[in-house]
Amino acid sequence: MKLLFLVDNLSTGGAQRQMVNLGVGLRQLGHQIDFFCYAPGDLLAGPLRAADIPVRIVQKKSRFSPDVIFALRGQMRARGYDLMLSYLTTPNVYAILATRFLPRRPRIVISERLNDLPGKGTLIQEMSRRLYRLADHIVVNSHHQREDFVRRYRWVSGRISTIYNGVDVRLFRPPKHEPPDEPFRLLSIASIAPHKNGLCLLSALAVLNAEYGLCPHVSWAGQHVTDNPVRATYIRKMDDAIAAQALGERWKWLYQQKDVIPLFHGHHALIHPSYLEGLPNVVCEALACGRPVIVSNVLDHPRLVQHGISGYLFEPQDAHDLARCIKRLRDMSADERHEMGQQGRRFAEQYLSLERLCHDYERLFEQLLA
Repeated sequence: MKLLFLVDNLSTGGAQRQMVNLGVGLRQLGHQIDFFCYAPGDLLAGPLRAADIPVRIVQKKSRFSPDVIFALRGQMRARGYDLMLSYLTTPNVYAILATRFLPRRPRIVISERLNDLPGKGTLIQEMSRRLYRLADHIVVNSHHQREDFVRRYRWVSGRISTIYNGVDVRLFRPPKHEPPDEPFRLLSIASIAPHKNGLCLLSALAVLNAEYGLCPHVSWAGQHVTDNPVRATYIRKMDDAIAAQALGERWKWLYQQKDVIPLFHGHHALIHPSYLEGLPNVVCEALACGRPVIVSNVLDHPRLVQHGISGYLFEPQDAHDLARCIKRLRDMSADERHEMGQQGRRFAEQYLSLERLCHDYERLFEQLLA
């Protein structure tokens, strides 16, 4: 198949990483893949270059720029693709508009990568989804979002699929040696934003100290966006809470990291307190690395993490519940934590591999082109 992949940029982000993994995997299966982006950044482009996958970047001139549409149309006419796959809302809209009235239109598969908040969607969401009727198929990466779409939009029935994210389980593997028992080390990997729920984790640390005398070490890796007022305010609130609790060396901001595998190997567990996700890459990667995961009990998280078996689920607005989960994990023996991690590893091998991701998409594309 001759496929065009459209995403905003290749600088960072879970959706971008998944699309790169998918492109490389389908290239290895013999398909021809081109990438098209409209914003600068190529931090994630290395694997594409190594797989001889062309990447074209046409930098847009405004927030919603018609020059991207014209460039896409020209490339599709010149290359004659069988199918175009786009990730995220704005690329989805570009994909649909660019293919209108083309004499030879490729099939269009669009994908959303985040669950909607409860209640009515935003105006932009609703306008975008009116255009989604013109796509051939919609892919989401969680059953929760698929079920919500089917409930809200009758026209989507029969035209939407859930395909879980994929992890390179040969690369993301358990460590040869578990980290020392002391200090007890917890890892979070996420950008800093209200929905990532970092303040709940900080409140849970205060509960652990006050009620149980426990003071685990926490490392938080992720992008600090300071030019967004909402995110910048939330960073300040977290910094204030860290100072108020005098966490000192027990809290480390690691900022954005290129290689997260050593982080998984150097910590006893992953904590993911977020209450708004699609399917979090970091949880999938932690499971593949044999790390127990403590995750909020929302969305598809209960499908990823079995409570008491591969990790723990907690109510995302209840710091005491999170503190109890951390204590239960801390009270386990090293062997018990290791077995919990192995349970997650077995789940990742069966349900979250890159091979499964690529074959799921390949089968969908073949069905649409049949």
